[in-house]
Amino acid sequence: FTRKKTNGDHGASSSSSSSPAFMQQQQLAVQQDSYMQSRAEALQNVESTIHELSNIFTQLATMVSQQGELAIRIDENMEETVANVEGAQGQLLKYLNSISSNRWLMMKIFFVLMVFLMIFIFFVA
Repeated sequence: FTRKKTNGDHGASSSSSSSPAFMQQQQLAVQQDSYMQSRAEALQNVESTIHELSNIFTQLATMVSQQGELAIRIDENMEETVANVEGAQGQLLKYLNSISSNRWLMMKIFFVLMVFLMIFIFFVA
């Protein structure tokens, strides 16, 4: 039983490592291997980026929490400030009223002194 050679068959005498099909398969395997390595590196890059984003969002959540506490304290301080300003306004109004009543008293005393001075000048001089 003899075997006929075909275009794709090189027979037993030629080694399979030197055939063009084998070379193409090796080249394809190398390309696939390098593609797989590049995909693995890309996946690792994505994973590290996701990890970094996780850290950033954790820090952001911490800062938002701190800012919320700060905003509450500012609001409380504003309420206290408003109460202090209203109290100061009341005190200033009291002081203004006391100054106004003292002015009338001073004017009355000045008027009485002028009357006594005029009487003294007319009757004594």
